[in-house]
Amino acid sequence: MKALGVLLILIVVVATGGFTYVQATWDRDFSDVPLPAITASRDSATIARGEYLVRTVAHCAECHALASNPEAGIDGPLSGGYAFEIPMFGRFVAANITSDSVSGIGALSDGQVARVIRSGVDRHGRMAAFMAFSVGAMSDEDLTAIVSYLRTQPAVRKANDPDEWGLAAKALAGTMKPRQTPPPVHVAAGGVSIERGRYLALGPGACTTCHTPVNPLTFAEDGPPLSGSTQAEPDATEPGFEFVIPNLTPDSATGHITNWSEEQFVARFKQGPVYPGSKMPWEAFRRLTDDDARSIYRYLRSVPPVQHNVGPTHRKVGSVAAMK
Repeated sequence: MKALGVLLILIVVVATGGFTYVQATWDRDFSDVPLPAITASRDSATIARGEYLVRTVAHCAECHALASNPEAGIDGPLSGGYAFEIPMFGRFVAANITSDSVSGIGALSDGQVARVIRSGVDRHGRMAAFMAFSVGAMSDEDLTAIVSYLRTQPAVRKANDPDEWGLAAKALAGTMKPRQTPPPVHVAAGGVSIERGRYLALGPGACTTCHTPVNPLTFAEDGPPLSGSTQAEPDATEPGFEFVIPNLTPDSATGHITNWSEEQFVARFKQGPVYPGSKMPWEAFRRLTDDDARSIYRYLRSVPPVQHNVGPTHRKVGSVAAMK
């Protein structure tokens, strides 16, 4: 009994020490991450490309607009407020990215705005965790277009809640680092090509962010790119049902779109959401140009096939066990 008591005391001491250490060290300063050399342009064509990226390809408006004015959808003001609640990891809130100087990005430099998009470092030099994990890499040309478009947005005074990091996220903070990889080479729109599709899918479209298996504890990639996820998410609009993200590789047995023609792929994107609770940003992606949709299709057909059966992508909870 004495030994058991000593062991319990040691466990309490270690747990308390670990908790104290995490609380004291998780909030790291990344102010030294360089600001991208991005300057907003007033060129109408650049601003128009930025609008296409924000409202369609990079689907920024899915998080930064929908919660502000659901009736306006992804065409509404980019004043943020959408909250991602992840048990144990915390609550992460989309920021106000209108030109308001108090609650938005009006007082930030172009470089500061570009840095949070590219590296996931916010205006205070702190890690913007959700931006770091959810935003795809993009060229200097497209990053310039996005910043240029954001500068045209009318100011909306709307103060959103700050992110709230949970204990699990704080414990993992030491492994999180801002993205500082070189920007990808720009592949301009115009025509249909595998190269354009690859740039969109791996870059601003961020297909790999959801369609690649990740470790549920660290969010690090845990399998071949684009091979789907085995982590089911509940369908918030249909109790008792769940979604699983499909395998997009051209595996003949388990690839979700292997048997789709290019015309079927384009038509599916134009259709928009089938299930209201789907996390796929269909409202944005349904506006893809035909050339860009075809380019993405051709790129997905070119990647190595991966056999990974995730089961039905919309199903009753517990009805199917995903198989690798």
